[in-house]
Amino acid sequence: MDNTFKKSISLAAIIMTASVFLSRIIGLVRDMVLAHMSGTSTDMDAYVAAFLIPELLNHLIAGGFLSITFIPLFQKHLANNDTPRAWRTFSNLINVGTVVMGACIAICIFFTREVISVLASFSPASSPGHAAIGTSAEFINHTSRLTRIVLPAQIFFYWGSFLMAAQYAHKKFFIPALMPLCYNIGIIAGGIFLYKYCGIDGFAYGVLIGACIGGFLIQLPAVIKLGMHYTFVFDLKDKDLHRYVLLSLPFIAGLSMTFSNEFFFRVFGLFLEPGAVSSLNFALRIMMILVGVFGLAFASASYPFVSELASNKKFKEMNALTDAVICRTAVVLLPLSAFMIACAPHIVSVLFLRGKFSSASVDSTAPALAMYCIGAFGFSASAIVVRNWYALQNTIFPMIISTITVACSLPLYWLLGRSIGVSGIGLAGSLVMCAQFITIYYIWCSKHDNISGMKHVFMLVTKVTLISIVSGAAAYALARFCETTMIHIPNKTLKNILTLCIAALPAGAIAYGLMKLWSITYFDQAIALLLNRRARKASAAVSAP
Repeated sequence: MDNTFKKSISLAAIIMTASVFLSRIIGLVRDMVLAHMSGTSTDMDAYVAAFLIPELLNHLIAGGFLSITFIPLFQKHLANNDTPRAWRTFSNLINVGTVVMGACIAICIFFTREVISVLASFSPASSPGHAAIGTSAEFINHTSRLTRIVLPAQIFFYWGSFLMAAQYAHKKFFIPALMPLCYNIGIIAGGIFLYKYCGIDGFAYGVLIGACIGGFLIQLPAVIKLGMHYTFVFDLKDKDLHRYVLLSLPFIAGLSMTFSNEFFFRVFGLFLEPGAVSSLNFALRIMMILVGVFGLAFASASYPFVSELASNKKFKEMNALTDAVICRTAVVLLPLSAFMIACAPHIVSVLFLRGKFSSASVDSTAPALAMYCIGAFGFSASAIVVRNWYALQNTIFPMIISTITVACSLPLYWLLGRSIGVSGIGLAGSLVMCAQFITIYYIWCSKHDNISGMKHVFMLVTKVTLISIVSGAAAYALARFCETTMIHIPNKTLKNILTLCIAALPAGAIAYGLMKLWSITYFDQAIALLLNRRARKASAAVSAP
């Protein structure tokens, strides 16, 4: 691998990492604006529920996985110096998909109210949301109107996926990296400038505007600059079209953990009290920031090394690296999750307690956040292990496991949602995340002779979990102490920030001290991995706790 290639990969990694980080920040700002203007109201419930049908449609058309399946087809023709064929495939897939997507959008727009009504009708008559939200004609009408506003955005996402994939195939990353930023800024702008005219509908129009600008308008000129040759070809017999459909089927048929979390909290939240869907939405967004910044970073940093080891069939080294990354994720993410569980009300208050997001909104959102944080490590660890299968170019098996796990979780969502409400939905999601990790990791270790490594990992995770419980209990006690001693501080935001700082430092010191006492040494290795040290160094660093 020459220096130019290495520099290209490094530059791409920097651009995409910066994009993900900025999109998380802007996404948090978006949620803060939403919370300020709408709180956890039935209007906000309707806005969140309005994404049910669009996200399902996006999943069925494989929009979220388009780059994975299209780029190899496109690059194959470029590598064979058959550029006209590459752009013909590009044009044909866009044209055929646009017709399919357009027809699906038209059907969904026409039957939106009926679909929302059917989903709401599953709400038990005894549930709090049955009369207040689920079967309310006003709520159904509002959700249907918002859904119809958001649905056309899917066509821009579809076009944008091809435009961005073409740029990725040409090693161009900057303009595609702007897509999520423009999308979130569009939502924020729509809410700020249109809210006084049309209420929460302004944010829905912002979704449409953001998707158009981020997914299409800024992407098209960049692809034209690359030499795009678009034609009005519509060939249903094209081999590349058939290949694309076959490659996409496992993703369409499968239910990923991310999709199920996003979909199920909206569906089962409709059965609960007013504001439940909003609370679950805000709680999940906060948890995903934790996972994205402190969990998935480890998975992304290690994947190039895992892929290299997989290509050379070095399964022993691959197992050692995977085990080490899971352990490093555990020593960082479990104590952070425990802290967020202990201080959930203060975190939610600092982020959202203003405008229409009241103390009652905090009281309903904080328990859901605490329950979601239980599964943060499971979500991240699952993402680490599943990359082993992807490194072996096996996408079908992980999708089968994920689909079975998600399907088995439906009764759990139903029972926990009915018995303990909002917290039950969050707990169900966390239990499913952890179950998927344990299942897919056990199967991997069984197939690749790593049972001893698995036992070592589970032993370390158990120890770190116990340490995290102790540090989390200390954080909770300190937070409660601050609540009773800082009554005189009138500014609630300042009071909560001080509480978090006072609780964090001793809790962190306790966690670090207990890990040192228990000879758990993974902090330096975690930092090394994030700095992209060599895989052999990471593998050699594995030691017993």
